[in-house]
Amino acid sequence: MGRIETDNAPQICPACNVHKRKSPVARAIRWFTCLAVLYAASIALDTPLFSHSFLNNLPASFDWSRDSFTTRGEVCKPPSPNVFATNPPRPSNDFIVKVSREIDNYISKRSSKPDIDSISIAVVTLGGSIFERGYGVLKANESDVQGPLPVGPNSIYRLASISKMFTTLETLILRERGILNWDDPVEKFLPDFSPPSESYGWSSYLDGLQSNGENPASLSDSIGRDYPPSDLEDWPHTKFPGDTASVFEREYDEIIKAVSEFPLVNAPYTYPIYSNTGFDLLGLSNVAANLLASSDPSKEPQTHKELLKRDIFDPLQLNSSFFRVPEEEELKSNIAVPSKDSKWADIPLGDVDDPAGGQYSSLRDLETLMKTFLSPTGKGGLLPAHVIREWLHPLHVWGSTSQQVGAPWEIFSIAGSTVYTKGGNLPGYHSVFAIVPEYSVGIIILVTGTYSDTDTLLKEVGQRLLPALEKLHQVELRRRYVGTWTNGNDVAEIGLVRGVLYLKKLIIGKVDVLKAVEDMNYGLVEKNGSPVALWATGRVGEFRLAFGRPALNKLPDIACFPYWLSIDNGLNSRGAPIDLLFWKNGVLTYPSGGVSFARKR
Repeated sequence: MGRIETDNAPQICPACNVHKRKSPVARAIRWFTCLAVLYAASIALDTPLFSHSFLNNLPASFDWSRDSFTTRGEVCKPPSPNVFATNPPRPSNDFIVKVSREIDNYISKRSSKPDIDSISIAVVTLGGSIFERGYGVLKANESDVQGPLPVGPNSIYRLASISKMFTTLETLILRERGILNWDDPVEKFLPDFSPPSESYGWSSYLDGLQSNGENPASLSDSIGRDYPPSDLEDWPHTKFPGDTASVFEREYDEIIKAVSEFPLVNAPYTYPIYSNTGFDLLGLSNVAANLLASSDPSKEPQTHKELLKRDIFDPLQLNSSFFRVPEEEELKSNIAVPSKDSKWADIPLGDVDDPAGGQYSSLRDLETLMKTFLSPTGKGGLLPAHVIREWLHPLHVWGSTSQQVGAPWEIFSIAGSTVYTKGGNLPGYHSVFAIVPEYSVGIIILVTGTYSDTDTLLKEVGQRLLPALEKLHQVELRRRYVGTWTNGNDVAEIGLVRGVLYLKKLIIGKVDVLKAVEDMNYGLVEKNGSPVALWATGRVGEFRLAFGRPALNKLPDIACFPYWLSIDNGLNSRGAPIDLLFWKNGVLTYPSGGVSFARKR
């Protein structure tokens, strides 16, 4: 958080989709809080998740070495049904028991080194935790003659920049209540907000020139990281300030004055800037918007911490989450304290800086929140499922790498899966909150000590966990879908290759449907009726047939595009698209063909 934060990750506000309408706060509250950007979540090396077993009895013409989803430059990984969204793995499952042992062995060894005082870690599904452990001591700055207390799920850590995730969540909650819109002008909530114009650069500022006053809200994604900045005076002769040099509770007027005075960091829409100041302003905007919408503002929360308590902490019963060390001895005694930088256990950041990094929480509270993200329609969900899906998307991509920026996610790949993370660092406290939507699983890691590389801890855990989940995923796909399905002489054959479901054969009334589509000369199916991949739609048991475009399917470097272009191809029969099939109550239905199938025993 601020100059004391060593978190180098990208930040962006939830609806900061710059392709939406370019009015003041689709760019101001959207991008303005959206001020974030990742320098560096460590990129994990991708390793294959898929089984190398192949389908039997494939058509001789179907060459899996160059299948429909592989080109010379890119590989298209079709959208797969998330079976864990309705049937999460159990802790007693053999795969989970084995991977839990592997994770425990790794964390035990790593936490025994002197740079780590404690680690609290959980792997969470919508059914609850499938792995939860504490390593190390609660109060590393103390020596207890009766022996040190261990950390546990109720031990409380400073979250640092994970606070930004809660701030963004609050913004989405208010949006869903109609209290603010992304197209509202920022000045509606913060009348003093007035950044310089795009053309006002540092050479003009250093020459003593004034901004021309043109300051559209769209420029706010380029506001600097920490305002007001620290003055090093005679740099490089001035010694760089330590962690304590900039510990103070900043005032709103100080931030607004600096925002108005200093040039933007870069040209807007080049790349968003990681900005603690931006998230401070987002939190203040949330409070102001809520007050403005009320018929009696005096009865509303007056600060960020009060607003989050009303809308997030209390509804979810997050009793170990707060922004100031409480008076209650039970909570105070559960705060984890590092051996070095122990003073940071109770230094408040203040009402202005709380939205960017002032929050405390426990592993148990974060597990509760994680479950609402993984199962929004379950008990206690704060946002509708479609809003969670909207939120879990990248908004900026760093070149051709798998590093991406979300709202406020730091997105990268582990073991072939996309992981949405938010990390945080304060002296002595280091944390990461990670979601893998593909498997409806989350990983939470909280650390005290001088070791700050939680990305490596996350990668090591993910490289053990995610391949195991993929194996379980394939087992469940085979159980639900793979096999021969019949209705009299009608038959459908479903196979699984490298984790992808394929329709191998579809015969209805003696008609080979795949060949019939080919004979239509519509350009959907390759010659010889090659198997067609099933693309999940996000609804349980529902798929589209990814025919693609034969003329394009093998072209290099376009991967998923031919299949994406041909989904819902405009050809219907019996009121349904010809590329639609679905399972319901154990029955496979191809509605455009007017037939349902039972699995052949």
